[in-house]
Amino acid sequence: MAIIVFERIFQLLRKERVARLSTSLSGKTICHRKWLVAFLLVIGTALGFAAGRQRAILSASTLEDPFAPMAAAAVSPAGGSKSEIEGKEGTFVSAAGVQAIQAAIAHVQDPGLQSLAKALGLSYGQIGHRVFEDSEIGMEPISLTGKSGVPEVAVKWRAPVAGRGPQSKGEPSLYLLSWGGNAWQASYLTPAVYALTVQVLPGTASTAPLIAVVIYRGMAAVPYPVIFRLTDHHASLAWDGRVSTSLYSGYDYGSIQFKKVENADVPVMLAAGLADPGLLVFPNSSQQSGRGFHVAAAYAWQHNAYVRIRTEYTQNRDYTLYRFISALHLHEYEKAYSLIDPKQFLKSDKPSLKLFRESILKTWPEFIDDRIFEVPAKPVKGSGSHVFILRLGHGKMNVYHPAFTPGPAYRLTGLTRTETSE
Repeated sequence: MAIIVFERIFQLLRKERVARLSTSLSGKTICHRKWLVAFLLVIGTALGFAAGRQRAILSASTLEDPFAPMAAAAVSPAGGSKSEIEGKEGTFVSAAGVQAIQAAIAHVQDPGLQSLAKALGLSYGQIGHRVFEDSEIGMEPISLTGKSGVPEVAVKWRAPVAGRGPQSKGEPSLYLLSWGGNAWQASYLTPAVYALTVQVLPGTASTAPLIAVVIYRGMAAVPYPVIFRLTDHHASLAWDGRVSTSLYSGYDYGSIQFKKVENADVPVMLAAGLADPGLLVFPNSSQQSGRGFHVAAAYAWQHNAYVRIRTEYTQNRDYTLYRFISALHLHEYEKAYSLIDPKQFLKSDKPSLKLFRESILKTWPEFIDDRIFEVPAKPVKGSGSHVFILRLGHGKMNVYHPAFTPGPAYRLTGLTRTETSE
């Protein structure tokens, strides 16, 4: 059941777009479909703890920073005692940035967005749910508290430089502004040099309001989620998927979804995208449709952090090839043998694991060496649809032509090799 649902996720990932984040994200999706609920209910039963136990954990910690030993290096809310706020990759954002935006909005005494935009030097066209993808600066209204007329606003903003206003050069930062009844309160969230989305997470009355900032990095648009909670109109870090201790894995051309499931006060997080297996390298382009395989991982909130609880891969021919190459690379002949149709692959009426091992050692020694195979970026003339190559040097390469049984097993029925010039 889980595999079928993941396969549907991957089909939609190939057909839709990620809310027009940027040109590098076209062709990928963040989607919320009814069928996803069924999968997440399955995930909910796999969380490994009852609702009462989770609520006890949450009530005791209230989503405290899971990286308490790293407190000195953690992002802090606006108005905190730290003189500097550490961002990703050692970039320090001065508290002066928070002070500057707080000073700019200090005279705004109503929750109207137009007054707030004017104070920040933003135009009416820079207010809305789509501005982050179209502009380096802008503001997006959100609702964390759920109270009508009491908004929160995510703002991409640059502090004025030498009186030139926020349109001046410099890297923008992302802030959360929350209306406190008499004035706006500003909290620093993260540098905003990459494409990003801001999303309010579904929760319950027993948890503080949560906001997810998903940052998409590089040409491959790898998503990194960062979770904040809102307390007394200030945002503070709850969990950061960018740090190595989070054990989070982002995927090329990926997406992040959050979904409320039964028995969980904090939503399950689903990360999906293109797999990067390493031993079988696929073209580094979002336009290479039809090759490679996707991966999806479900994360549940446990002990103040998102923890991976399940991972699934698309069951296609390229996934079989990767598993076959990986097994032989590790000298796991039995696992590799399970991925073939023995009679057809070995061309024998009496196939055996011993015969398979002897065939690999004699005929395919490159598969048990430390070699990196590739899927060519351009089709090789006269080759099948699932060809892969091994570069031999001096302009030569091996071209491998696999054959498979029908799906969903896709076992190898044959493998031939030709040598050609690049």
